[in-house]
Amino acid sequence: MSYSSHKPLLSRLGLFSLLLVLLTLFAACGGEATASNQDNSGKPKLSLKELRLGLIPSENATKMLQDTTPFAKELEKQLGVPVKLSVAPNYTATITAMSAGQLDVAWFGPFSYTLAADKYNAEAFVQQLQPNGDDHYYSYIVTTKKTGIKTIADLKGHSFTYVDPASTSGNLVPRYTMKKNGLDPDKDVKGTFAGGHDASLLAVLGGKADAGAVASDVYAKLLKAGKFTEDEVVIVAKSDPIPGSPVAYRKELSQSDKQLIQQAFLNVKDTKALDAIATKGFTTATDSKFDLLRSIAKELHLDVSKLK
Repeated sequence: MSYSSHKPLLSRLGLFSLLLVLLTLFAACGGEATASNQDNSGKPKLSLKELRLGLIPSENATKMLQDTTPFAKELEKQLGVPVKLSVAPNYTATITAMSAGQLDVAWFGPFSYTLAADKYNAEAFVQQLQPNGDDHYYSYIVTTKKTGIKTIADLKGHSFTYVDPASTSGNLVPRYTMKKNGLDPDKDVKGTFAGGHDASLLAVLGGKADAGAVASDVYAKLLKAGKFTEDEVVIVAKSDPIPGSPVAYRKELSQSDKQLIQQAFLNVKDTKALDAIATKGFTTATDSKFDLLRSIAKELHLDVSKLK
């Protein structure tokens, strides 16, 4: 038999050998990729080199970073990577930072979360609990005794501090409350945005505004810190329960990273770290929990694209 008669067989054997080599290389690469996402005990680990966690400026930015740092340190223990905290200049800037991939996770208010979810597919994974364990909080409209304001109707013609255009308890719900009581929140009060819940309450206490909006948890936190006494404040209105603030991750994260991040938040039990951010801990969250806020925004005819 001549050499030429063996050529097809040899070609097939050569091709088979090449395929075996390629399969071996792919298997090796796959094994290395799997190993890189596991710790020494074989458990899954975060693929991110650091977790970038953004906060909406619900209070003074410096104070928020100070209060949240112990919690971030606990997250680092859970995740095995550094947690980088940041506070944006306003609520919408936090949403924009997440949409641009500058944040991995963001701590939103309920309404600002719906904006991030509906425009940029942010996904809520946990919801903050109140210090007493409740999964909700309230919006207060407050004033001082000297203004003579006792009802929502009495707000007409007075100066009023909202918090931020994308704030739930500091803008969306107070507007809704006014509308339900026959007031136009844009025309019947002289509204300004304070930038934070603490700033809104302090503006009222300092006489810079006749009345204003504040979240119940921030109100309780400032009261506990001795910033004011209950006798100094008149709560004109208290809203229906509002779902606790959600924490969301950006859609591009891997499913494995999402699960690890969610579990890390749920696993933090350090009392001092949780007390510093005025929470009992976290519970799992679903997007549908915040549909009520979407309905209110629709009823108020808010143009979310213009919120800044």
